[in-house]
Amino acid sequence: MLSEVEMVASDFPAKWLWRINHDYVEAKMFLCTQVMDEARHTEVFRKRALANGGGLGRASAVVERFLQLILDAKSYDEGSALMHLLGEAIVLSLFRAGEAIAPSPVEQQIFRLCMQDEARHVAYGTMHLRYRMERDPLMAEDFHAYLDKGEEIIAMIFATPEIAEPTAILAAGGIEQPAAVGAVAGNVMRNQVIGEYLKRCQHAGLDRRGRLHLPDILLEGIPGAKVEAVA
Repeated sequence: MLSEVEMVASDFPAKWLWRINHDYVEAKMFLCTQVMDEARHTEVFRKRALANGGGLGRASAVVERFLQLILDAKSYDEGSALMHLLGEAIVLSLFRAGEAIAPSPVEQQIFRLCMQDEARHVAYGTMHLRYRMERDPLMAEDFHAYLDKGEEIIAMIFATPEIAEPTAILAAGGIEQPAAVGAVAGNVMRNQVIGEYLKRCQHAGLDRRGRLHLPDILLEGIPGAKVEAVA
């Protein structure tokens, strides 16, 4: 899953690079560095998946639906909001959790280095949204609509076995440990992911707390988010 997500995170900026006027050379060059970062991430997670002989497995239909939203975005604003604020923000939280629960120093280092790259991408996307909102506040409804679509799919990702089960097992310290331990750890990570997402939106000038398209069960423990949420 991580290998696939990172590949699309490289494909999206590459799709728009040639359309950017060369007068905006700084923006073009930054996106070039992002393409390279994501290419390295794709490589390292692919190699790690192949290293134990288990192979890459199958792509998740839910994850692919979300990635399709990004690649099919009709504007850079739409794709950036979906990828940087939702997609990469979730991946950043997964990297942070991965470093904490990784079973070996090598894997801890992988997550730590990838997390540094991903943090730059998420910060860029957050500031891009803030820049657009400051100059054209009427775009708020457009950005809300983009994130509405993304959140409806993200809600299903939290229940995707390819993500939920490995995280719970690693957090619990193995399949021999009580399932409750992994479930608690999974809930903590879920709260962290959603909480950080809301803070980034707020920082960009887009308050999503009263408009979340997430089930109530995912919003337990998120201050101010449950009552107004769309179930």
